[in-house]
Amino acid sequence: MTLEELKFFSTQEGRALLAEVSDSSGDDLTKLATLRKRYPPEFCRAGLNLDEQRKRGLAKFSRAQEMVFDREALEQASGESIAGYRSRRYKGFGVIGDICCGIGGDAIGLTQVGDVISVDRDPSRVGMTRWNVAAYGRFGRHRAVVARAEDWLPEVDALFLDPGRRSGARRFHRLADYQPRIDLDRLFAITPNLGVKVAPGISYDEIPEQCETEFISDSGSCKEAVLWFGELRTQVTRRATVLPQDETLALTDIGTVDVKKPGSYLYEPDRAVIRAHLIDQLAHLLGAWKLDEEVAYLSSDVAHETPFAARYRILDVFSFSLKRLRTFVRDNGVGRLDIKKRRFPMTPEQLRPKLKLEGDAHASIVLTRIDDRPTVLVCEAK
Repeated sequence: MTLEELKFFSTQEGRALLAEVSDSSGDDLTKLATLRKRYPPEFCRAGLNLDEQRKRGLAKFSRAQEMVFDREALEQASGESIAGYRSRRYKGFGVIGDICCGIGGDAIGLTQVGDVISVDRDPSRVGMTRWNVAAYGRFGRHRAVVARAEDWLPEVDALFLDPGRRSGARRFHRLADYQPRIDLDRLFAITPNLGVKVAPGISYDEIPEQCETEFISDSGSCKEAVLWFGELRTQVTRRATVLPQDETLALTDIGTVDVKKPGSYLYEPDRAVIRAHLIDQLAHLLGAWKLDEEVAYLSSDVAHETPFAARYRILDVFSFSLKRLRTFVRDNGVGRLDIKKRRFPMTPEQLRPKLKLEGDAHASIVLTRIDDRPTVLVCEAK
């Protein structure tokens, strides 16, 4: 979205165009032809695009219909839930610097707890940030500037940095490739209190020793990792946080965890727990055991409620063979089969066509390796 488009949509005429797009029906070509009869043609396509992004944005922002986005910026933006959760770490810090502000997702969260200065080198992103923070009524606690992050030396009490982790379709996995480059010495010269958002798939070899690493999932999907420094870090070095339950599991010394055969229940840990390497901590919390040292599944004979894992009741366990699985499907009249897998050589897409799913019953199986043998766990379907 350009600055000219932002300026137009802030006018009465621009707001009228957006309202008409939102209320209209039919295909885009019909809408576009109608709009061009009443509004400047150069803004009509942008209005259709913005309306589409606002609908997509509802998955991340409760006020998306009042906000402005473009596709790329929305895809990269921190959602309201995660940004709001993260902002709690900044409570008590007077002025917070928001580096690489994008469309303002982080600023929306941070302005709940302090005064925020946002910076981005892209003037249109800065314009979108100003608009979106104002949509939440927090413009009095916020200002935004156009500048290169590498050149910006603000007087702030804490910083949050969300560097670019992709270029077009290419994703960056190494910290050295992020834009702007993460220069900790330079950032610490501004303030030691720093949070850096990184990809959830970050290699442990790249994590600095002096930080706490937090992996955050939302609705079962691990969305990001954050490196916390200075007074923003806690006494633990690693944790997994799950939203919207707002629960966290931290690294502690709990000793070894048993490896045994499947019990009555199977637990599939949340992706944040897996990425944080906290399977043993979760097993200790649940009184559960591992099925295999190399597999991130847990089991117990008692049903435990936990936000950190999905639980399934185990109905049967048998060694995998295509013939045996076909027999199970046939004998139980299975027509709909849910398939989960971990450390199993075939994908569900490869396996499903090999099974004659012709019945009316619904079943659920988990394919994994136990004692290095391919194994099928039949679970209660959900």
